[in-house]
Amino acid sequence: MKIIFYIFTIFPLRFTFQLWDYVFKVIPVYALSFLPAFRITKKNLSIAFSDLAEHELDLLAKESYKETLKSFYETLYTWSRSSKKIVQITKKINNRFLFNNSEQETGLIIFALHNRSIDFMLRWISSQRSHTSLYKKIKSKPIDNFVKKLRQEGNCKMVETGIGGVKTILKSLENNQMTCMASDQVPARGLGVYVKFFNHECYSFALAPNLARKSKKPIVLAYLSYDRNLGHVMNFKKPSKEIYSESGVQVMNDEMESVIRQSPAEYSWEYKKFRRLLSVPQDIYKD
Repeated sequence: MKIIFYIFTIFPLRFTFQLWDYVFKVIPVYALSFLPAFRITKKNLSIAFSDLAEHELDLLAKESYKETLKSFYETLYTWSRSSKKIVQITKKINNRFLFNNSEQETGLIIFALHNRSIDFMLRWISSQRSHTSLYKKIKSKPIDNFVKKLRQEGNCKMVETGIGGVKTILKSLENNQMTCMASDQVPARGLGVYVKFFNHECYSFALAPNLARKSKKPIVLAYLSYDRNLGHVMNFKKPSKEIYSESGVQVMNDEMESVIRQSPAEYSWEYKKFRRLLSVPQDIYKD
């Protein structure tokens, strides 16, 4: 399977990104409007950035969809290259001290968001330090087995999202290990709370701040970005101390929103993030 992904990503990342930039200059917005992922992207952006005019929304949605395609290519590229290669093409690490300072004996909680390819980011993290982290199964069993094996490189352990997985994460923190989790997706009922995200009461994943409050372990936001002149950049950000309080989930969302606002197009808006809004009981994604 690795060979198949390698064939699909035989061209260098920078060349492929430049090619997508050129292609999207000539693609009109109406040609994308037939694609479900584009329509979801535009719907999400219209909710998050309600002050945008229609033509501004179209341009941002188009740019975001282009970056989504780049992120997909990044993911396939990550699945078919070695960890050494991923580290090599990561050109800059912002605030690396936040990742290193915890050291092995203190434990660390990393909450991440889907800014570009999260697999690229996890591959870099796994190459630096082992961790026990949450994992959501992929529907295709062969791909699921392949990806899970990749994510467990470097003595890392992946546990499925759920009560059993949470217990394993807690135990790993008690043993001063590191844990990583994507915290921007809609959790299963019972695993989240309603707090604001882009000024909307959105059902949000509560695990990371809850773990931080209970364990008193350091907690850091991690995300991937891309600099056109430099290349891929790993970013670590220390959240407000209020993340250890009862309002920790809101603080977490605020931190992620702050990152997204810096470069909205890089975030994965094709996901149905707003499908559980407190003020809108019906499915907003139905045409």
